[in-house]
Amino acid sequence: MHRKRFQRGSVKPRKRLGRMYWYAQWRDGGSARSKELGLCSEMSRAQAESLLADIVRPINEASGKTRMPNVNHTFGQFVQQVYLPVYRGKWKNSTAMTEVDRIQYHLVGEIGTCAIAEITREQLQDMLNAKANKVGRSVVDHLRFRLRSIFRLALSEGIVERNPAEVLYTPRHCKPAKKKRALTPEDFRHVMDALQLREKAIVRLATIEGMRPGEILGLQIGDLELRSNRLEVRRRLYRGDIDSPKNDRSIRDVALSDGSVLLLGAWVETLVQSSPRGWLFPSETLRTPASKDNVWSRWILPKLRPAGLAWANFQAMRRTFASRGKEFGLDAHTRAAQMGNTVDVNENEYALCDFETRLAAVRKFEATFFG
Repeated sequence: MHRKRFQRGSVKPRKRLGRMYWYAQWRDGGSARSKELGLCSEMSRAQAESLLADIVRPINEASGKTRMPNVNHTFGQFVQQVYLPVYRGKWKNSTAMTEVDRIQYHLVGEIGTCAIAEITREQLQDMLNAKANKVGRSVVDHLRFRLRSIFRLALSEGIVERNPAEVLYTPRHCKPAKKKRALTPEDFRHVMDALQLREKAIVRLATIEGMRPGEILGLQIGDLELRSNRLEVRRRLYRGDIDSPKNDRSIRDVALSDGSVLLLGAWVETLVQSSPRGWLFPSETLRTPASKDNVWSRWILPKLRPAGLAWANFQAMRRTFASRGKEFGLDAHTRAAQMGNTVDVNENEYALCDFETRLAAVRKFEATFFG
């Protein structure tokens, strides 16, 4: 009788009709199975292998082979065959797009061939120290968190005897981050003067309403309630993928300023397709929403660069809402509810406090002592 074994299947590129696809092969009940998983240009090998792992998992579970029999595998093998299949079930598509590529490039690319059971804390810390010379603190923090998560799963699976990533730290000498900036009222007027109607509407929603670019470009005409100065955020666009908003707080009704209502009303009147399910900012085909990268690189950045405002990207616009809103008296809960994040994130990640605001604050504080 043939003994059933734990199977991983195989993934390889295959050309069909002039295009390269990831082609998966595995066995089910003794029969060979295969499937095209997607275009090589649209997903990495790691993503394709994770999809295959999801396919063969129920087959392995049905045969009682729920764990890998060989624990002497490399860091890269554990990540591809165990860690990513587990976490893909937890991540949103947008998270997976970012995390899989980051893990593959920064971690598997560095220590993928090392036996996972032999990796030491010193080895991992040396790797983070080297990364700190090339990338910013945020990236190193993400890598440290991901290493800890990978080894915790390996420990729970009995692959390693201890977690060498548990006490890793982010080095002090990380590559300096770019200075965070927010638009001044004068900057914002220059930006609006330089843009056409569609881009003006997009920039206003990002700056005056504090919306994420993916939420803006994911809007449909039916999401607008201009008479009540409201729009609904129920979806977002991320790297061409229409998905649900980033988190539960992101599903919200956004309050619209009167100026934005007027601008949006003028833009809607120009649209060829005005059905409720039509995209508010459609692409040239009208079938899909416009791409954030295209809108920024083709239609906004070229207009801002001559004015010295190339730094005023979507993140700076959203930061402007948090920073100027705080400066002009919007409380933290109102800002967080409008932006679709937590008070902690709003205060610590987005809201900046410039020198003039601090100077006015200490002068006001001084007055409490001397009348």
